[in-house]
Amino acid sequence: MPLNDIDVDIDFGEVARMQPFPRALIDRSHVVLDANVALEVWAARPAAELVGTPLATVLGVDEGELSAALATGNPGGIRLGSTAHGYQGTRSSVVIRAVRVSGGRTIVAFDPELAAVGERTQALGQRESDRLQLLLSASVAFAKTRSELELGELLSETARRAFNATACSVHTGEPGRYELVAGENLLASEWPADAPPRAGMTVALGRVVTIESPEDADLVAPDIGLSDVFRRSGVFSVIGAPIIEDGTPFGAFACYFDQPRTFDDQAVPLAEALAELAGQVLVRLRLEERLRRAAMLDEVTGLSNRRLFDQNLQRRERAQADQVAVLFVDLDGFKAVNDSLGHAAGDEVLRVVAERLTRVFRAEDEIARYGGDEFVVALQVADTSDALELADRARAAIAEKIEGIPRGLTITASVGIAITDGHMADQPVDYLIRLADQAMYAAKRSGGDQAVVYHGRQHSQRLEVVDPTSISPRERVPGS
Repeated sequence: MPLNDIDVDIDFGEVARMQPFPRALIDRSHVVLDANVALEVWAARPAAELVGTPLATVLGVDEGELSAALATGNPGGIRLGSTAHGYQGTRSSVVIRAVRVSGGRTIVAFDPELAAVGERTQALGQRESDRLQLLLSASVAFAKTRSELELGELLSETARRAFNATACSVHTGEPGRYELVAGENLLASEWPADAPPRAGMTVALGRVVTIESPEDADLVAPDIGLSDVFRRSGVFSVIGAPIIEDGTPFGAFACYFDQPRTFDDQAVPLAEALAELAGQVLVRLRLEERLRRAAMLDEVTGLSNRRLFDQNLQRRERAQADQVAVLFVDLDGFKAVNDSLGHAAGDEVLRVVAERLTRVFRAEDEIARYGGDEFVVALQVADTSDALELADRARAAIAEKIEGIPRGLTITASVGIAITDGHMADQPVDYLIRLADQAMYAAKRSGGDQAVVYHGRQHSQRLEVVDPTSISPRERVPGS
């Protein structure tokens, strides 16, 4: 857009005095006709030397660059990339504005400070662009994750790089039970035993926490000596954000700095955005996990079903070489309950048995309903006696009276036990289950309500040895 012409004559001195920035009056050839004091100071030359000098020479720019700038007539100003600053002896950018007045003359004003602001704005714009690109890349990468562990590792590394932090930690879980899933918590070794968990504090605050110095730490948690924790840990600054989605807390992440760090006005929005992205993915991952588990849980008892048990047993094989026992539990008298009282009563018996087995065994033991009135348990044991003792405890719990079942109908259990000696990997995954199943059948054939161990090539019973030749292809004992 060309410069606007102003027909009336304007006194340059009056115009120059209106603004305290360098001003020059130039002719059609861009030669200086007059200059104000601010221009004299900026160029470190008196007005008498400036007059008659091409403005491009005064500014130290190419005439073509100046002509192009003046030709646009942009009312917002045009940046000249590098001009000679006579007073400081440096080169810097300036923003020039120009208006054409009568007689073909032009008043040119240029503002070095405005240029500096422009440069800062440009830098902020670049940082904003970088931030948006980082968040876009993170959203794509987060969406591809298939587990909380994978997401935690990705979030930890993304946040560490985004904030140029020394380390970053990610904590997820349930309220009051947040665990480190990825990264490194530099404060962990010095964290007071009686203080609330670090992630729990951030979640409880419900906002991004920025701590720029150890002294600031005491303002966040004044009662636990947090500044001393920072100093002993070699941490100067921390930024942490809760991971909360739709009001549900999932955990938090934090970045740690071993040098003093001042957080600018983009730090908090960036942390919030990363936490929000992580929260959205965690919602999906946990929904998928619930659906997966629902497909692998028995509808009647809530225990693992056969498929999930087999998968967990495979993981147990790979994770340890200690002795593992499989207990195959088959209910005695269950068919009579079903036939006499109906399937609803039978389902209630199954639920009660599942609850009692859960009470007998440990949380880390694998318990599943394997089908019909059969249950299986996989657990680590010290020896055969240990396995037999646990089997007896399970039988005793199952034999307790079940409310609603008439006295004439009793529920007991026949238990088959197979124990590995650390060589499970040499056999198919269902090898122990088949052996335990055979041992359970031996218990059934011996009258039920007892436990039999299949160990090596011998079946041994709690009270007597059972002849291995009595183990025939699987049959059902009447009433089982």
